[in-house]
Amino acid sequence: MQDAQARTPPEPLPGAQDPGEAIDTDATVLPEVEVTDERELQRPVEIDLPPDRPVTVINAAAIERRQASTIFDILKDIPGVAVDGGPRASGMKFNLRGFSDNEDVLFKVDGAVKGFEKYRFGSGVFIEPELLKALQVERGPSVTSGSGALGGTVSATTRSASDFLKPGQTFGSEVKYGYNWNSHERLRMVTIYGRPNAHLDLIVSVARRDSDDFRLPDGEPLELTATASESRFVKASFYATDDLVIELSQTRYTGGPERAPYDATAGSSGAFGIVQRNIDDTTTNLSLRYLPPDSWIALRGTLAYETTELADLHRLGQSRICVSPSPSAMFRIDRCNDDWRYAIWTGELFNDLRYTLGALRGVLTVGYQGIRNSRDIVRVTSNAFANANNYPGGFNEAQPPGDKVSDALIVENAMTYGAFTLTPGARIDRYHVSAEGQTRTNMIAAGQSPDLRFVKVSPALALTWRVPASDVSLTARYSEAFRPPLVDEYFARGSFASRCARTEPDGLGQGQLNANPLYDPSGIGLPYNAALDLAPANGICGGLYKPQESSNHELTIAWSPQPASAADGRWQARATWYDIHTRHLLQSISNVGGRVAQPGRERRTGTELEVSYDGLRSFATLAWSQIDGRITNPVAGTDYAIYGVPGDTLSASAGVRGFDGRVEAGLRMRDIGERRASAGNQPTVCSRPGTLFIDGVGRIGTQFGARVFDLFASWRVTPDALLRLNIDNLTDEVYCLQDGFAGAVGVQAPGRSAKLSLTLRF
Repeated sequence: MQDAQARTPPEPLPGAQDPGEAIDTDATVLPEVEVTDERELQRPVEIDLPPDRPVTVINAAAIERRQASTIFDILKDIPGVAVDGGPRASGMKFNLRGFSDNEDVLFKVDGAVKGFEKYRFGSGVFIEPELLKALQVERGPSVTSGSGALGGTVSATTRSASDFLKPGQTFGSEVKYGYNWNSHERLRMVTIYGRPNAHLDLIVSVARRDSDDFRLPDGEPLELTATASESRFVKASFYATDDLVIELSQTRYTGGPERAPYDATAGSSGAFGIVQRNIDDTTTNLSLRYLPPDSWIALRGTLAYETTELADLHRLGQSRICVSPSPSAMFRIDRCNDDWRYAIWTGELFNDLRYTLGALRGVLTVGYQGIRNSRDIVRVTSNAFANANNYPGGFNEAQPPGDKVSDALIVENAMTYGAFTLTPGARIDRYHVSAEGQTRTNMIAAGQSPDLRFVKVSPALALTWRVPASDVSLTARYSEAFRPPLVDEYFARGSFASRCARTEPDGLGQGQLNANPLYDPSGIGLPYNAALDLAPANGICGGLYKPQESSNHELTIAWSPQPASAADGRWQARATWYDIHTRHLLQSISNVGGRVAQPGRERRTGTELEVSYDGLRSFATLAWSQIDGRITNPVAGTDYAIYGVPGDTLSASAGVRGFDGRVEAGLRMRDIGERRASAGNQPTVCSRPGTLFIDGVGRIGTQFGARVFDLFASWRVTPDALLRLNIDNLTDEVYCLQDGFAGAVGVQAPGRSAKLSLTLRF
């Protein structure tokens, strides 16, 4: 067994990196080059752009430069990536290529799937950015990352003791303090790490953040944006042999109690009232890598358990949800408690087999993925009568409990012959979605099956050509994917929560109060006719839904020259064009000629451009993205341009390094174009109304664009002391964020923010 500090990580299998797995940046072996500057040898590449996939990897140095308060802030400059909602983390969702529903974007931490499905809430991603070593974003579906991710996958890798230890060091510690003058946010973080012997790495970290409300450019507070959170992280890495590494980690995030808007993602933040909110999120992860040399075995696996508990306390006079000011004691509700409990089991095991057949070289990847996602919600009010009649046993029919279990078999074969690499692949997903609690009882009583099962096959094919005598490659990709309905869509009940609510007569025998989607349009305006209503008597959709499906076409051209020497810096460039066809839109479920169907279709096209330069004395990035598309429903006769997706976005940054790399400074610019959005009927500081009106959405107008500048600088005062300064929204630009609900205009963005941090190592 060689000394742990001198251990060389095993060489990765070419083409076998799983976009959905944890990113092992330590496992990268660079080609030998003549090193002319020791500083360049020690400095890792900050951004990596694989030439054959729309994947962007942001490594530790680029993450630290951001001084981000949330993981969402780190990804804003990646083309095709935006953030819905905000500015607080509980109201934020990832938006990849315009897809932002929680089922459309998969998020993983060290391979563990995380997620949270709650009405008018964010994606449930709670992790301290300071704990991250790398972030990987893959736009578009992937055979190996997971099912349902029409938009793509975001994967985070947490730090290990090896990321902190110096050569020859056994134990160490790091202390960090940060301050944001805009919101008076304070960050206090302590990390202790060590390698007590050649077989074991240990790291423990605690971080606390608290702040007041953000301030707008005019100095007024952005109400309900104050936060208080604590993150705890522990990881043990066990090097059993030179070939086998086992890691056990736990990440915990707690937030609150804090005053928060019930509708955390909406532009009209607080329109549904204010709640007192507590969040407790824990992820426990066991992973292994077994890579013996010259063997057909190359295993990587993950077993993880994630829980999220969210408690909302509604009070009369503050919230508009489940409270009542009725003068009658029988109906008055002064207080209401909502408790959300999410639990996700993740199991993955992959083997990468490298083989050679004459001039053909290949990597055959075979794997299994299993996910069990369980949701339970309990609502209890201060009124015993309401509890017994409206919420028996804490049951809320509009937000029902349920389980979603999926198993997948995956195969992908990357075959290289000369300048070409052909990669066919497929995954077979088996789903079992079940109603639980009172919903299950209600469905059985109505003769509906509370257990829904289906199997989907998702093929993929990619062809890469490395142009001879050049650093250019061309890749064409095709893949199919699907998005299953949410638990709410399957099992929610009520005219507001379900698209399968019954159409009720108005009591006069002269039409209906509200013609719901499953009522035959031929009967609108006539007396109610139950024979024309396909909605179940209990208003629960259940098995009437079918999964939404998509086919994706991509063409990528990449340029990635190898530097002649380490001092020359590294250039990377990649452009991707994509065309996505989506059918069976879930929101289009309706009565079509006496049968239930989902005739809605969508087509979106887009372009993504990335350019990166990382040199010894300077660095720069350029990113541009554009999305367009149309939504059609031939049965309803609708055809309109897609709305709610991000506007055309140009991001550019440039910086310099000096004084032997101890000083760094730069400027970042984001030019965000106008976008089509649900803009209401009146102009605002961020929008103007339009003429198109969409049923169930409202008037589609224009959200104005913006040009935002940021400054960043750092000074390594000593080898163990680092000072960072960031000024975000340098010019105090007035603009609005992108809403996370129904494609609307978001809240106004914070004004100028100056952030200072000091990091000390011992």
